[in-house]
Amino acid sequence: MSLTRLWTFLAIALPVLAALIANVSAVDLTYHLRAGGEILDTRAIPAVDTWTFTAVGQPWYDQQWGAQAVLALVSRLFGWTGLVILRAALTGFVFGVVALIARRRGLDARLAALLTLAAFAVAAPALALRPQLFGMACFALVLLLLTDRRAHPGRVWAIPVVVVLWANLHGSFFLGPVVLGLAWLEDLHDHAPLARRTLATALVSAAAACLTPAGPWVWSYAVGLSLNPAVTSRITEWQPTSLRDVPGILFFASALAVATLLARRGRATPWPTLAWFAVFFAIGAYAVRGVAWWPIAAAIGIVELIAVPAGTARPERTEPPFIRRMNVVVVALLVLVSVALLPVWRPLERGLDTPLAVVGNAPPGITGELRTIAQPGDRLFNPQPWGSWFEYALPALPVVLDSRIELFQPDVWDAYQLVASGGDGWQAQLQRWGVTIVVVAGDGDAAFAARLTEAGWRHVYTDSDGQVFLSAGHS
Repeated sequence: MSLTRLWTFLAIALPVLAALIANVSAVDLTYHLRAGGEILDTRAIPAVDTWTFTAVGQPWYDQQWGAQAVLALVSRLFGWTGLVILRAALTGFVFGVVALIARRRGLDARLAALLTLAAFAVAAPALALRPQLFGMACFALVLLLLTDRRAHPGRVWAIPVVVVLWANLHGSFFLGPVVLGLAWLEDLHDHAPLARRTLATALVSAAAACLTPAGPWVWSYAVGLSLNPAVTSRITEWQPTSLRDVPGILFFASALAVATLLARRGRATPWPTLAWFAVFFAIGAYAVRGVAWWPIAAAIGIVELIAVPAGTARPERTEPPFIRRMNVVVVALLVLVSVALLPVWRPLERGLDTPLAVVGNAPPGITGELRTIAQPGDRLFNPQPWGSWFEYALPALPVVLDSRIELFQPDVWDAYQLVASGGDGWQAQLQRWGVTIVVVAGDGDAAFAARLTEAGWRHVYTDSDGQVFLSAGHS
């Protein structure tokens, strides 16, 4: 195997390997699995909430139903191993496309691989298995279809089809028309004859996004979610990106690297390219969740800046046979390690009933205890990040909150905070809700546990994740 092929392999294999190693966060995934299971069973998309006692009966616009159905189907057919492989495959596809675009634009294999791996490093915190990862795959596919649009103009008409699928998978579908709009500006700047075609494709794509169960209202969902104060004020992912955490540090460091490259080019950068970087930087800076798109878009923008002119010959290097054999060994080792890391070989984790060390943000001991003590009619006051896991693992036990942040009215969030902080009337609020079980997280909620004990709640379980309390009248 040549070094060229090895670098290409590494550009895809290393992100795939990382996706196999990292655990699967239950924070969002598990409510999508439950919703997808209901879609498969009923052949209908959920329209109202039936899982919580604070939003039960409230309208629920389930825009991500397509991704949920896929996730649930994979789970039913192949279990957690299938879900882990699905995440690895989507990750490999996204960064494989980045590497492919770099190669098509004339970069040598090593530079293309290094650029791809740099993009992966910045995007890694956003690569959880949830509908957004499907959106990232659609985003990469749109970029690929646009890469050779001047040599193959007919291919851009596949983009509206991608956008239709995208609009039924994740709310980031609006990026399809945005990318086409930026491509149109580039075509205008370059006086490309297909500028009108690119603009027409953008308009058709915007209209095609309406081919969802909600019709044109899908646009209201996509825009409204990012502007919803109940979401942006309470959820870290929807707050402005800062230097206080790893995703923010990686984002701003990569943006500084791009700015340095632009400043040191020695010649003016075309304004459409600057607009490209500016748009995706703004999306990334607006909210932590927007960081997912920046590294992919930035890598493609850098490729355009350093692309080798068409027809330029790249010198071929011939490696000694020993080097070629060592390259094969490296590939074989990575493949073997990847297979060995699959969850199928692991024992089940007690309490979770999932392969060991695969699912994160799910407390095994507390889950096992709840399975033992929960009775019909019980209601659970839970830490919000665990809500989705509990309603997936214990579907008969209604929870107070889960990860569908936009579903809950502001007064519900205020009441939840009142109970969690011990404000005046917190006990009365639990009684109004009919709460019979309280789970207290172990990270700094000792005061909450003490208040429950003083109020007569019965402590029944403790581990490193947290504690479980029962109401005084619970049998």
